[in-house]
Amino acid sequence: MKSPKGFKGKYFCLAAITATVSAAMLQAQAASLSETVSFNQEYETDTQEEKETQVDETPVVVISKKIASEKSSIISANKTPTSPTNLTDNVSIISAKELSLKGATTIKDALQNIPGISINQNGSFGQTSSFYLQGMDNKYTLVLVDGVSINDPSNISGANLSHLMLNEIERIEIIKGAQSGVWGANAAAGVINIITKEPEPGLHGFTSLELGSYGYKYLTTGLSYKTHLSDIAFNVGKLETNGPSAQAPKGENIDQYEDDPYYNTTLQIKLGHWIDSNNRIEASIKDVDSKVEYDGWGDPNSSEYANYKQRQVSANYQHYHNAHTITLSASKSKFKSDYIEPFFSSQFRGDSQEIELKDRFRYSNSGLLLFGASFGKDVAKSGSDKKSSKKQAAFINHTYTLDSWVFNQAFRYDSYELFDNEVTGKLGVSYLFDKNFKIYANAGTAYRAPNIINMLNPWGLSNFDLNPESIQSYNVGFNYHFLHVNLFYNQIKDLIDFNQTLWQYQNISGKSTFKGVEISFEQALSQNHLLNLNYTYTDAKDEDGNRLANRPTYTASVNLIYAPRKDFTNSLITEYIGPRTDSGDTHKQTGRYFLAHLSTQYSLNKNWTIEGKIKNIFDKNYQEVDGYTTLGRSFYVGFKASF
Repeated sequence: MKSPKGFKGKYFCLAAITATVSAAMLQAQAASLSETVSFNQEYETDTQEEKETQVDETPVVVISKKIASEKSSIISANKTPTSPTNLTDNVSIISAKELSLKGATTIKDALQNIPGISINQNGSFGQTSSFYLQGMDNKYTLVLVDGVSINDPSNISGANLSHLMLNEIERIEIIKGAQSGVWGANAAAGVINIITKEPEPGLHGFTSLELGSYGYKYLTTGLSYKTHLSDIAFNVGKLETNGPSAQAPKGENIDQYEDDPYYNTTLQIKLGHWIDSNNRIEASIKDVDSKVEYDGWGDPNSSEYANYKQRQVSANYQHYHNAHTITLSASKSKFKSDYIEPFFSSQFRGDSQEIELKDRFRYSNSGLLLFGASFGKDVAKSGSDKKSSKKQAAFINHTYTLDSWVFNQAFRYDSYELFDNEVTGKLGVSYLFDKNFKIYANAGTAYRAPNIINMLNPWGLSNFDLNPESIQSYNVGFNYHFLHVNLFYNQIKDLIDFNQTLWQYQNISGKSTFKGVEISFEQALSQNHLLNLNYTYTDAKDEDGNRLANRPTYTASVNLIYAPRKDFTNSLITEYIGPRTDSGDTHKQTGRYFLAHLSTQYSLNKNWTIEGKIKNIFDKNYQEVDGYTTLGRSFYVGFKASF
């Protein structure tokens, strides 16, 4: 039952913020700027200049320039495109070029070796995976595809990344630390926004095929067409594998067990049209249809399987008027999961929909204001049990630059049908000594509303008295030339966990803490060699001071790119996973291992590229989750043709 406790104070706080914003808007009328219709000038000008600049033709410089151009703006930090120099957040960007060099196919491939992120998977292709952002598991992270949430209200872990393929990805933005003040309840640990490519002028198409070990076959194809008024992009990907078995005791030959195949078909269509010079409409649909066989606990030869379907539909309208960009957007995501086992089956259905209206107001050369409101509804169903929750929010995000200083403030008011109203916020500041040296600090509050499936709890007793978890987040860091260092501290109060005695989810008293450091370094060793180093230390403990399972204490990775020519690149990725214990009764050690992977690409011409990959070069026998298989040494070859 919703309680009115504290509502007046929060309402007064929101009213004060609104009054302050209104005064700023009135004061700024004379300073309104006319913005270009299709571009945001504060960062797009720099990007265009960079593209037009004649660069040194050495291979490493060409690669570095390509990566830099794909990171020229960031959308997720402030809910609007922003220049990296005007950010205060701890941000990691994975560009399309980097994904290509890594030979990434799945989201796990893409996120591997990113500072602050660790991933565990219950088997290989298509099996359940969990990722941890600064030690906090994936239910605390908001995952978006082109700004549309894929957090599933019928999944206790939030977003399901196991079936997310990287079809035509432009870049992936990772904003770390509490982001509820910008994005709402699910963004307690941060935001991952997967952004797909926009069509280029004219008619373009591509086809790629990759074959490999374990019966691996991955075919993708797409077409796009763009004129000065309209654009359309279509792509489809189909992945099939023969296995291997999802489960096997560590150290045993997995070939002696039955295979667990995986199938995935992903389709995406994007449309856009300029009604006139001030108005644009866009629409998109993304559809994932997959099937994976898995094993019941302790039986590598069992015959369970799961069907998973996900569909996202979105549309938005943008109106440009002087210094304002007004956006009205609507989205709907549907999730279907069916688990078929020998003696029973279970079905889960999730539905999430949202309508949002926001205004991006450039009120002066130094100030940018984003404000708006949203209305939505989440629905979860398990068997015959069904529960829904309506939600609404108002938000304000302000960025102001003063000489070398950048100040960012974000406030958000959320009202949930099933919980108390909440006000969250974020404060950030950065100082740019020069183009090579920047320091920053951020503090934020967040909350995570209980997932509806936690309350329904089809595995035990329901509990509709769960309260949201409260999160506090702090980070400080600096960028100096090619070195980036970030220190973080996150704290969770009223953690929701499963009570084994009562067989229901409950709020646990006390505070869990997550603290650590992220270090990354990138430097050209010569005109042919580019070196990238990453290190993360995470100290994740519960309210009693016990270290939490499944999170490695530290991870380290080295990525060396060797490019003897501009059309020929080789990427060697090595990683070390430090101490990590499993969450099972035995708390087995699942860390302390070293892996190496090799990817190579050769461009025959501007239309044809061939590539090869070797995963787990040294055939290391390891397990990310106790009892679940990982791939031994495996080989992959493929090509991509485009026009």
